[in-house]
Amino acid sequence: MAKTMEDDAEVRLLEQRKLEALKKRIKATTQSPAKKEKTDRELVEGILYDRGDEVLDAAYSFYPEQAEAMVRELGEMIRRGRLTERVSGGELYSVCRQLGLRFRLTTSIKVQDRGKLVDLSEKLKREEEGR
Repeated sequence: MAKTMEDDAEVRLLEQRKLEALKKRIKATTQSPAKKEKTDRELVEGILYDRGDEVLDAAYSFYPEQAEAMVRELGEMIRRGRLTERVSGGELYSVCRQLGLRFRLTTSIKVQDRGKLVDLSEKLKREEEGR
């Protein structure tokens, strides 16, 4: 009889541990994770399109402090609902120029040559060599 009482106590202890673990799992899944507020840069990057990310990166590389101030202001405009439309790379570049942030972006013109897209300069070189 002593053995069955001991077994019963062990079974109850195991059941109690499993129940506590199950309660913890339920509590962890029902609690909504705290929403992490997006940074200003994440907000701005979210509305950029058409090489906008390249313009923003170039602005940060040439003028980090001024670019950060511009991003803070744009982020605030997004939060307040004053800026709701998407911003292209050209528009962002124009804003940077108006703020006095002058920098160059690498650009290339691609043309189709023999079924492939190649740089215009490369195509012109080929044509020069062919003559």
